[in-house]
Amino acid sequence: MLLRNGILATLGGEAEGDPASGPAYGLVENGAIVLEGVRIAWAGAMDALPGEYRDLPATDLEGRLVTPGLIDCHTHIVHGGNRAREFELRLQGASYEEVARAGGGIVSTVSATREASEEVLLEAALRRVDALIAEGVCTLEIKSGYGLDIDTELKMLRVARAIGRERQVRVKTSFLGAHAVPAEYKNNADSYIDEICLPALAEAHDQGLVDAVDGFCEGIAFNPQQIERVFEKAVSLGLPVKLHA
Repeated sequence: MLLRNGILATLGGEAEGDPASGPAYGLVENGAIVLEGVRIAWAGAMDALPGEYRDLPATDLEGRLVTPGLIDCHTHIVHGGNRAREFELRLQGASYEEVARAGGGIVSTVSATREASEEVLLEAALRRVDALIAEGVCTLEIKSGYGLDIDTELKMLRVARAIGRERQVRVKTSFLGAHAVPAEYKNNADSYIDEICLPALAEAHDQGLVDAVDGFCEGIAFNPQQIERVFEKAVSLGLPVKLHA
């Protein structure tokens, strides 16, 4: 198949000043792409199209921009409930920290996620994923972190893996057990790390559910020493780490 009359973003250009100015995108005007099955066999300017491709069935892209598949590197696709009320509070001027300290934010979603079945979480997550795919996302990072107990953290990661089987999208999972201190461990974050976070991480690794480990290092979450313990465990398991801070 031949796709013609598109603007191709090859990303092969030289970066000059502000990336938004365009050169780094390596734009090819009046571009063409040749597809063989699911692979790109050739891409470039239409006037450079090799002769053996010129008689292929063609689709006119009508000047649309064509980019490589997009990567969404930070998502919380798998969760129960919603935060519509908190959105209103933010619009009224409440800070993220104020919402969290009032019992909203992460902790409010934890309850809904714990209550939801795996099937319900997957159905809701697939709707969100379908919207991203429609926008050109081909690779997706998905975090846990709305369980904050062993069973629900593992449930979230199983759903994330299922998304990769159910849809034509590459999924990478991040264990985010150190996302917030749940109500049952209020003022006892160290015990939460010992009794929930580290065992959940080990079990997720044993079940092949985790590709990387994340942590939330903030006054409303975990301190550097607590995150360091989680990351030391991750490194011992051969997992890369990353940080909300």
